[in-house]
Amino acid sequence: MFKDQNCTYHRRGGLWITCRSHVSLHGYGNVSVSVRVDKAHLQKDLRFEYVEDPTILKLEPEWSIFSGHTPVTVTGTNLDIIQNPQIRAKYNSREAVNKCRVISPTAMLCQAPALPVSLSRQKEVPERPDEFGFILDDVQSVLALNTTSFVYYPNPVFELLSVSGVLELKPGSPIILKGRNFLPPTSGGNGKLNFSVLIGEQPCTLTVSDTQLLCESPNLTGRHKVLARVGGIEFSPGVVHITSDSPLSSTAIVSIAGAGGLLILFIVVVLIAYKRKSRQSDLTLKRLQMQMDNLESRVALECKEAFAELQTDIHELTSDLDGAGIPFLDYRAYTMRVLFPGIEEHPVLRDLEVPGYRQEQVEKGLKLFGQLINNKVFLLSFIRTLESQRGFSMRDRGNVASLIMTVLQSKLEYATDVLKQLLSDLIDKNLESKNHPKLLLRRTESVAEKMLTNWFTFLLYKFLKRNALVSPCSPSSAPSSSRWRKALLTPSLVRRATLSVRTSSSDSRSTTRQWLQTAYIQTMRRAQRSRSKF
Repeated sequence: MFKDQNCTYHRRGGLWITCRSHVSLHGYGNVSVSVRVDKAHLQKDLRFEYVEDPTILKLEPEWSIFSGHTPVTVTGTNLDIIQNPQIRAKYNSREAVNKCRVISPTAMLCQAPALPVSLSRQKEVPERPDEFGFILDDVQSVLALNTTSFVYYPNPVFELLSVSGVLELKPGSPIILKGRNFLPPTSGGNGKLNFSVLIGEQPCTLTVSDTQLLCESPNLTGRHKVLARVGGIEFSPGVVHITSDSPLSSTAIVSIAGAGGLLILFIVVVLIAYKRKSRQSDLTLKRLQMQMDNLESRVALECKEAFAELQTDIHELTSDLDGAGIPFLDYRAYTMRVLFPGIEEHPVLRDLEVPGYRQEQVEKGLKLFGQLINNKVFLLSFIRTLESQRGFSMRDRGNVASLIMTVLQSKLEYATDVLKQLLSDLIDKNLESKNHPKLLLRRTESVAEKMLTNWFTFLLYKFLKRNALVSPCSPSSAPSSSRWRKALLTPSLVRRATLSVRTSSSDSRSTTRQWLQTAYIQTMRRAQRSRSKF
């Protein structure tokens, strides 16, 4: 008895009795507890408390699917005094119940009950239950909640993986489960179901859209059953057969190894052939170089001998000449033929012809330009600028060099200093272009080379006039020693003879002598004609 109210007996044990309390007739508060067993009345200082009935304030979310079993969080008061809380839904006079778990006095977690609709009557539209509430002992106010708008959406529907039910995959390939109703169209747009997909016994990570589930397959091989779970639904869309890339057969491995071996052998053979060819080319080049050096040495020796013999054999050629000797030109004619060959009347030999009204200006300009010519920095820059022009031809280079040396013939020290700088630049340029050093100064291809020729022309005139012009000697007076032969052979003559022999491989010693003899005869005849004119 709870005070004067009965507690309906339920069951008992050796040390306890279970009974079911009734609605309090005296409201909230503590009441005394007494027990009657047959005619015995037991009473002890025990108290039983009546508290306010639980209330339901909020449901989150207010939706589920026809199969139920989606989590629903319930917020309320005094929820912890309920010993067996349940959630219920009634539809077409059929009721479905599911259990709840109390979390705190103000919250509990329930699994939404399935909507009692047969599969044949399930539609593709949402449905609302006739009654939706909670069974909280005998609290009648929450059996059917009028404040909730709980709604049920159609169940997700899965399609088979393939027509045969078996899907062939490679390791790491994703599994795509197709269907519909995967995302319930809730009003807030945040309706998500808790899907789980098992590949065999292993779960996979899911990406959910309205019509697809993208499953990242685990690292498995072989045949495995696919099982999808959501709410109270379990469905198997089929089986996946995961096969790894087939390994190469032994025949293929042997073929690849054989092809690789042949390729390596071919590369080795090519390298050996290339090395041998390169070695043969080097040997051939060295042999040709030695032959050229030997040929040059032989030609030089033959030229020495031929020239010495020629000096002793020209007595008959010189007997017609009188004792006046070889005529030579004066300094002016000598320099003009070297500086400006082929020009008889050059403008530098006469006064500048300009109209009278411009003569003063022209002379003033020439004096100023002469001052600039005497400036080393300007002169070097002037020559370098001219040589950098594309249209500056070989003829122009020779004319510029001759004109500059004509102006500077009275200042040969200054001209020598400028020439040294130009030759230094020319040597550096030749080294940078990696040209053969023997080709340097052989051809007049720059202003510096032509200036060097003119510089020698100025300085060698007196020497040539006094010492270098030797009259032909008679056979009896011609010395035959090797020292005399070396003295008679000039570098330019050796170079000319060497080039002549290189251009014709069939020349012999007699041909060389004949060429030297003919050249000398022609020189003597020209000298005789020139002397007769004087």
